[in-house]
Order: sequence, then C-alpha cells, then structure tokens
Amino acid sequence: MKKAIIFYPHIGEYGGIERNIIALASEIIRNGHIPVLVCFYDHINMPGYLDQLITVEIKDHWNPLVKSLRLKRWLKQNKNELLGLPFFMGGKAGFYGAFFNNNYILHYTDPPSLLSPSVPKSALKNWIATLRSHISNFITFNGVSRAKVCLTMTNWNTKELESLYRRKFGVIYQGGLPPTRSINQSPRFNGKILRIFSISRLNTSKNLDWILETAQYLVKNSKIGFEDVEVVIAGNGPQMNYLQTLSKEMGLEKNVSFPGFLTTEQVEDQYSKCDLFLVPARQGYGLPVLEALYRHVPVVINVESHISEMFTNNPWVLISDNTVDDFRNKVLNHIFKIKEQYPDNSYIKNLPTEQDWAFQIGQQCNWW
Repeated sequence: MKKAIIFYPHIGEYGGIERNIIALASEIIRNGHIPVLVCFYDHINMPGYLDQLITVEIKDHWNPLVKSLRLKRWLKQNKNELLGLPFFMGGKAGFYGAFFNNNYILHYTDPPSLLSPSVPKSALKNWIATLRSHISNFITFNGVSRAKVCLTMTNWNTKELESLYRRKFGVIYQGGLPPTRSINQSPRFNGKILRIFSISRLNTSKNLDWILETAQYLVKNSKIGFEDVEVVIAGNGPQMNYLQTLSKEMGLEKNVSFPGFLTTEQVEDQYSKCDLFLVPARQGYGLPVLEALYRHVPVVINVESHISEMFTNNPWVLISDNTVDDFRNKVLNHIFKIKEQYPDNSYIKNLPTEQDWAFQIGQQCNWW
C-alpha cells in the first residue's frame, strides 16, 4: 500500500490541529492507504491516538534551514512509496515548503494576525528577533508561493492570507468530533440550575476571563430565572492557575470548576447536561462550536472566532462583538431568546463533519 504523507513540524500537545491529523489519518485508512505523519518531534505519541498511524520523526536541529533540507531529503528518498502529494499543515509548514517546487499541498490554519505577540526584551534582543522575523516571513512567503494548492478554514482567513501572500487560497470548512453516543435532544434551560460549559486550551487568546465575568453577573442577577449557576471550563494550559485564582477572587469557587483534561466520555457528559456552550476566543476557527451544535447545545461565540461566519443567521448561535461587555450581554440575550422560542433542529442538520473535511483534503492531495 502507498503512504499518504501529513507533515506537521512540531507536536507538543494535543489540540485542534492534532485532532484534525487523526481525522485525516482515519480517512486515509478507510480509503485503503497508510497514513504517515512526518515531524521534527512528537512529544505526545500521536500513534497512541490511532494505532495504524505511523510517525516519522526527522532529526531536529536548531537551524530551520538544516531541518528543511533533512525533510526534503527524506521525501526524496521515499518518493516511490508515496501517494499523491504530501500535505503540509500550518503556517510553519509553509516555511519548510520554500525548499520544494510545486509538489505539496499547504493548509494554513491561523493567519499571522492571530499569533501571540512576542514579549518585549532588551533593545538588542528585540532587534535580533525582528531581523529573524523578517527572514522567516521572506522564506515563508516563498514557501507559500511554491505550494501547488493553498487551503485554509474560513473566508475570513482567506482575506488576510491572500493579501499577505498574494495568491489564491481555497476554503474547506473543518468538522468536529461527532457524538460517540446518543445525544440529549431535550430543550435546554428547563432545569433549576443554569449549566454552562466551555472547553479549550487555557491561554490568553481564549478570553476565558470573559466567562468568569459573565458567571459573576449571572450569579448576582436573580432575574435570569435560575436558582443557581454552574460553569465548567475544561482543558489545560498556561492560564490555569491565573483563572483559578481569578475565580476565587471573584467569589466563584462554588460556581466554577476547572477539571483540566476530560476523557471523551466526560466531554459527552458535559455536553449532555449543559444548557449553553461559550466560546469567547479569538481564533482562526473553533471546532468546539460544531461539536456543541452536533449535540443540540446552544452557543454564544465571539465574532473573532472565525467559524462565526457560518452562523450569522442561525438561531442556535448568537455572535458577540470582541468585547467582554457585549459577550456577557449576548449570553443573557441568548438565554432569554431561546427560553422564549426554542430553535428548530433544521438549522443544525447539515453542519460540516471531520470526515467530509478529510475526504476533500485527500482529493486535493490526489490520494483518491
């Protein structure tokens, strides 16, 4: 059997992109081929998430140019075993594409405007960092220009990427993790307790303090019509201690919990019993939005989560401006609106699925 190559340079933790890789690898297997994940390091043992996935770790190096040449050499040495074109995932993969010639497919995830800014350092270090950034951007520009096809996740992303790289980007909407058991189809907001759920990596761009501010308002406001409020913010990340401390300072210890990583079964439990799913993040997509809707859970989302473009006229989803005040107000509005008139299921019938996304990627790569 031929090998379909997925190149993702650095795997440090399990998140949305890693989930996409597993979905893509599963589709490769369904189509009778061998999925091979090529990277410079895999700190989480990706084959542990899918037995038939093969991981090839090309020897890492401090110099990215050396890494690029090692990647090119490996692909050349194994070209007779490869199926179609290799699939390069992420903007960093585009950097390494500068050493190729129109023989790979690039999927650009988060556009540069969503990347976290660097922490200010000394004048000399800032100058060196700026120089390195300019060189990196120049190489990435060349890498993107050399891709046979460039793809991204939303039309919003294409506007920035096409302006930056001066070439066409196609859009394939990603899908989320489908339910692993029967879903709760009963109308939400019918209990005495208002249950709110959110799951993501706990970092600054996710704006999870907005959920705490919203929870504090809900707890203090008896007009919402519930006896109590329970909020679960799942996931791990660098802001865990900060958010736990902030929650305590806001007097929310009894209302907000941070369970960390949840198993698939635990995630299903949360979706089954929650009334509302919150996504205050600023991000290139937002897979959990789809996963909540698959399970008939209403959502409030920040417009800066670019998946929001899919739901501008969907009564299951209310979109806020990129401010904590408007996000809090939209949460209140959504609760009252849905209690007044529950949305019809027809609005959540034809959502993108991860299998559809993976199949379309395979078509672009000439794997089938």
